[in-house]
Amino acid sequence: MNLMTHILNLFTHISHYKYHHYLVFFLCLIGFTIRLLGISIIPSGLNQDEASIGYEAFSIMTSGHDRNGISFPIHFISWGSGQNALYAYLSMPFISIFGLNTFSVRIVNALLSCMSLLVFYWLLKLSFNKKVALIGMALLTISPWSIMSARWGLESNIFPTIFLFGVYFLLKGIYSSQLYFPLSFSVFAISLYAYGTSYLILPIFFVLVIPFLLYQQRISIKTLLFSALAFLTIATPIILFVIINHLDLPALHFGNLSIPRLDSNRTTVVFNVFSSDFISIVIKNTVRFLNVLVLQNDGNEYNAIPAFGTIYQLSLPFSFIGIYGILKSERHQIKPVNFIFLMWLICSIILGVSSHININRINILIYPLIYFTTLGLIETRKMLRPEFIRGYSALIISFYTMLFVLFSGYYFIFFRANNKNHFSYGLGEAIQYANNLKPKRNINITEYSINMPYIYVCFYTQLNPTTFQNSVIYIHENSGEFRKVSSLGRYTFGKTKDEVQAIKIISKEEIEIYNLDVSSYKCFGNYYVIEQK
Repeated sequence: MNLMTHILNLFTHISHYKYHHYLVFFLCLIGFTIRLLGISIIPSGLNQDEASIGYEAFSIMTSGHDRNGISFPIHFISWGSGQNALYAYLSMPFISIFGLNTFSVRIVNALLSCMSLLVFYWLLKLSFNKKVALIGMALLTISPWSIMSARWGLESNIFPTIFLFGVYFLLKGIYSSQLYFPLSFSVFAISLYAYGTSYLILPIFFVLVIPFLLYQQRISIKTLLFSALAFLTIATPIILFVIINHLDLPALHFGNLSIPRLDSNRTTVVFNVFSSDFISIVIKNTVRFLNVLVLQNDGNEYNAIPAFGTIYQLSLPFSFIGIYGILKSERHQIKPVNFIFLMWLICSIILGVSSHININRINILIYPLIYFTTLGLIETRKMLRPEFIRGYSALIISFYTMLFVLFSGYYFIFFRANNKNHFSYGLGEAIQYANNLKPKRNINITEYSINMPYIYVCFYTQLNPTTFQNSVIYIHENSGEFRKVSSLGRYTFGKTKDEVQAIKIISKEEIEIYNLDVSSYKCFGNYYVIEQK
């Protein structure tokens, strides 16, 4: 009872506007720390997509071409089905300062996630008031998805945050000055280079939102045309990229800028409804989408820890309450911010039923859910009798604090151990060790639990891009979604015709499979370097 009294008194004290800026600073301190602290070691190792995007950035910086020899591409061919290029270009300043390593590849996601806390706060403060802004910022600060996605360099995870920046400037245009509209449209155009799901999200979002802005006279025709021009100026290369790959047209080159043609059409990889079995696929997609939405889990712990989800299971009912509150109270005249986030949510739902999603692909959904959770918490408070309000506020703060502490403990202790395979923990050090052994011998790297091991060789040896292009041997080049490499210089991958290799890099799980006469071996995380005589 005394503890609850203390919590109630503390809440009453700190919620006063006088202390508001201290709370914002406190949330920034917590949010920045948990997103930046030890990003080089947690998650342990490096994911193949991180290694790929880092090596692409390194290749362009050192040669002016990506690893496939394409000059300044707006989209990478990478594995065959492509990889978004924006993250690589944003990483280049950090790679030039810190070198090509885990930190320089992950820092872009971490910094953008930190910026999102402030932008989300400013957005809510602009649209509502400081108290609403503080609640929303707190929810985003402790969101498991926001924290986990910030701490590794998956290039697709910057899309929702850049889209959020676009929405913020859109609201600045509505509430402050129409001069912000061209900036908003420019940021939206930039988001097209972040992830392929934007090709569906943005057109639908514009179709839904622009008529609303015109109807409410929030934007003039002149400003809209100028904003559209700004959008098209930035977006034209990626629009041409989509057309080229959809119609199987040749690649284009404008000076040093390249618009490549992929081995496999990226849109058919992301969106699977464009087939003869339309109804069946939509039903399957919808079931999976609802499963991810309700359970906040896609079966991959590196995306969401089942016990905590993306925004905590506690939040989802409040999200629905927030949506219900808007629909009930604003039937005749809806606020622009609420309309925009409802349309954002609808776009996310359309994406969910039109593609085989995981949390990475449906990451655009998270910000609207946090937004509606914020409104739902406030709406619920309005429903309560006055004598219950203080207790409700203290209870909500206590529950979210407890969940955040439990999540943080699990993530920094158990998650690191449970997900070493997904991030190939120790493989980089094993490659560097084997590469420096004298005399130089052939090296065979296992494919057991490793996707595309060749990219780790490129990353950790900082292989010259020209050397890569001249020495790489594909099993089937230009063969579809994934180009598999059989050898790269003195490196071979997976099982080979030769029964004996001078040096092997194998996983711990395989150590008992091989009947080897080992003269020396060294362990690096989940991998062994075995040198045979």
